[in-house]
Amino acid sequence: MKPQHVLFLLFVVVTSICVSQIPQIDVTHYKIELEVSDLSDTVRVREQIEFDWTNTNAGVVFNLCSKDGMGKGMVIEKVKLKGKKISFRHENDSLYLENAGVKEKENRLNIQFKGIPKDGLIIGKNKYGDRTFFADNWPTRAQNWFACNDHLSDKATVEFIVHAPKHYEVVANGKLLSVKTNKKIQLHHFSSQIPLPTKVMVVGIADLNTEEAILVQGVPVASWVYPQHHKKTFYDLALAPSILEFYIDYIAPYEYPKLDNVQSTTRFGGMENAGCIFYDEGAFDGTRSSENLIAHEIVHQWFGNSATEKDWCHLWLSEGFATYLTNVYIEQVKGKNAFQKQLIQDRKRIIAFANRYDHPVVDTAYANLMNLLNPNSYQKGGWVLHMLRNEIGDENFHSSIREYYTTYRLSNADTRDFQKVVEKVCERDLDWFFEQWLYSSGHPQLSIESETHENILSLVINQNNRLFTFALPVKIHFTDGTSATEVIQVNDQQIRYRNSYTKDIDQFEIDPEVQLLYEEVD
Repeated sequence: MKPQHVLFLLFVVVTSICVSQIPQIDVTHYKIELEVSDLSDTVRVREQIEFDWTNTNAGVVFNLCSKDGMGKGMVIEKVKLKGKKISFRHENDSLYLENAGVKEKENRLNIQFKGIPKDGLIIGKNKYGDRTFFADNWPTRAQNWFACNDHLSDKATVEFIVHAPKHYEVVANGKLLSVKTNKKIQLHHFSSQIPLPTKVMVVGIADLNTEEAILVQGVPVASWVYPQHHKKTFYDLALAPSILEFYIDYIAPYEYPKLDNVQSTTRFGGMENAGCIFYDEGAFDGTRSSENLIAHEIVHQWFGNSATEKDWCHLWLSEGFATYLTNVYIEQVKGKNAFQKQLIQDRKRIIAFANRYDHPVVDTAYANLMNLLNPNSYQKGGWVLHMLRNEIGDENFHSSIREYYTTYRLSNADTRDFQKVVEKVCERDLDWFFEQWLYSSGHPQLSIESETHENILSLVINQNNRLFTFALPVKIHFTDGTSATEVIQVNDQQIRYRNSYTKDIDQFEIDPEVQLLYEEVD
């Protein structure tokens, strides 16, 4: 996901109350029949939920936003359990069911409701003035338009049956099973047989153009764009097939039956909905300047959608992975200089952010979920992977990424799970590394005193904040045009280094290959 920073403050207010997991419910399948109209913003939903009741000592409850004083929210008309009416309460954005009749396994709940979504399903006009409907669920906004366990740890398969005026195109997760026309209405039936978290279950309904899909290792890749200026947008999105192929080769086979790349009118710059990525309507201008954005959202199909973090404090397992593996793509297609330039830019953002928000990457003290969309989760998470790569070597790093994905595909993991995989691959204890960079805040702040005299280099390296342990590369350039690189192990508040060489020194560089997250201070 790429947040739209201009909308950040508004969104924080909207999502300041976040919904926690309902651990006693395990949803296995959603079947969502959605009706939309051009006559009003009211939607009608008939929904079937298949679920297990995993803790019979706790009540049966689902997330579903109730109607507010402004007239927005859902009003329930019918609730049935296995075809029989059941007593319920719908209040405080929750649907509470009477426990009688609910079994531990294989329950089937049918709900019928209607209303104007407060959020989650964005109904409005795009930048061209055309009416659009786009789901926008992250982090816990799916409950605004369908009943669910709105937490990323409860994955389920999903079907969408969409009733919409036939002048619209419809996109959604999964395979399109059928399209039926009934007078002025078209019914699109989509099915995803791959379990998804609710945050990436979506539909999109709009006036869209598409081109014939391109097959990438058997996966159809298509673009869906607004008709206006469609050639420029198609040109930009034509990068997606080669990017997808790169990540299939680098990580693992692609899980989903298709990859749709959709121009949309939603809140984020990009949202990684499974097999149906939504991009902001202004992201494309025909210059292919959004290549990194496309790569970032495609990486999420593996990390975030398939291998999903267990809870929100481990968001870096999605966003840090997407950030760094985008940089790996840059390294492959644009070269080392472009790769290092991006790392330097990311490092600057981390340093600037750390001065305002002194929290670790694995952040359990966030005020609300939107607070986690910050440089700690994105750029610092990515930099941690970069330093891990330098610590354990390219081969072990690549093997660790693949092994982690293979182990937790279609499942959930946390930071310790990733650590265990890396330690297994490397046959090393890396607890110090994970504690230092992920569970503790900050980064090394170094003041470096230097003196060169002919062939002698003297350095005094002071850590001005808490103690970090790291390797500091120093490249020495000699007057004859040659160079040598020293790696100084820093494991104390002050380290003194002195060395003489057989050649006179011209100058030296700290961290010449951009391998360390640090800040040089006076």
